[in-house]
Amino acid sequence: MHRMWSRKGALAAAFVLLALTLAACKPGDPGRSTGAYPIDIFQEMHYNQSYKAGEPPRLLPPEGSVPITGGYIPAVSKAESADLTSPYPVDGRTLARGALLYRQNCSMCHGLAAAGDGLVGVKLQDYGINPPAFDSVRIRDLTPGEAYSSVSRGFGGFMPRFEALLNEEDRWALVALIDAAAAERAAALDAINSLDEPERTLRLLELRDASG
Repeated sequence: MHRMWSRKGALAAAFVLLALTLAACKPGDPGRSTGAYPIDIFQEMHYNQSYKAGEPPRLLPPEGSVPITGGYIPAVSKAESADLTSPYPVDGRTLARGALLYRQNCSMCHGLAAAGDGLVGVKLQDYGINPPAFDSVRIRDLTPGEAYSSVSRGFGGFMPRFEALLNEEDRWALVALIDAAAAERAAALDAINSLDEPERTLRLLELRDASG
């Protein structure tokens, strides 16, 4: 009898531990996650669980309230955005900015060279989800406006929405990288991949600051 109750007690304790772990990692938990991604797989420090554990709980705004400063205007749908073009000039600095943002936010699924072979992307393929390579027909057939809409609004329930996480100029920089010639994109990504994470962070801050 004693052995039977010990086994039941161990199972109950394991169940409670599992429930607490799942609750602590629940997407959207104000104290643990931005709620923007189903799973936090990204590289910046503020996505790290040990970093979040030291933060105070986030105070959510009252239901139905709207920002009077900051915030963002939701991007239009893919169908409505087909003819959109970037309001920002595209040059080497734009591609460097896009490559930095890509490395931080996209490479884990789409791969360091945008070949669709990121570590997370390969795992997703086991479930029939295939992050496309940037030189695939699927991506090359997108207009810049359609690419901007996909970056902003997400795609397919797995690619996250970046409109609340990256400003408009950042998202257009990613589109510039997507739309660049293969050799030009590869050169921009190679230059960024050669930097360590602190150097990438400082470089992105510099480019953002220079653009005003």
